Amino acid sequence: MGTNAGQEPLEELVQTQALSLDLREAVMACLSGGESRRWTVGELVERFKGLGVCVSRASVTAALAELGLELELSGWAPWRLLERGTEWILEPKSELLALLSGVRGLPLKEPKILSEEHKAVLLVVIGHRRKGGISKARVGEILGLDASSYLDDLLREGLIYCDPSRELNFWRPTPEALLALGLRSFADIPVLKELEEWFDTDKETRATAKLDPFFEKIHKLASRRLKREVERRETISGLGKSSSTAPARAA
Repeated sequence: MGTNAGQEPLEELVQTQALSLDLREAVMACLSGGESRRWTVGELVERFKGLGVCVSRASVTAALAELGLELELSGWAPWRLLERGTEWILEPKSELLALLSGVRGLPLKEPKILSEEHKAVLLVVIGHRRKGGISKARVGEILGLDASSYLDDLLREGLIYCDPSRELNFWRPTPEALLALGLRSFADIPVLKELEEWFDTDKETRATAKLDPFFEKIHKLASRRLKREVERRETISGLGKSSSTAPARAA
């Protein structure tokens, strides 16, 4: 988990792929993903830079305009890309396509809600991602708990993986780790640099500090992100209702 066939760490693999990624392909991946079909240029830039894709606002805007034209001219693409205010919105070209692209009502298992302890362990793993990962013993030392069961749970959820280049198990986060905390990218965590510096301090200094402030900031960021997503979905729902009632008013 978290490696390719050559056992290359996932983070290094993603960095390599970022160098040759077509920006239109990257934009389409964000717009058609499970998170949202409404993005601002600034949000896309943050998402790309958080995954190591070197972009500018101008290059992302140009890619959006080019992608919008290609979708409009395509005879088979079910989407159109519209610019409304500061947002770019991917929406179906017809009401039938909107129904076909919706989520099927299958009895899927509800996603597991992480406990505060799981979130703490996950945040520590994220904070050590640039150091090649972190061992179970080190996680336990930082948080003052037995990290075995929490790491096993996070592994089963696909949120962490073992660095295959180490003889011992050094844990690293997968891209889904940030989404589990309600965030989009590493750029969404302004406190992460502060957190990494905290990990680098000596034990005496760290003994007098606590991780609580970091968890509180992460929670606030996730809450704001959730509020934004709810507002987006309400807007999409409103647009759908307006489209469906337009013919009746015209009649």
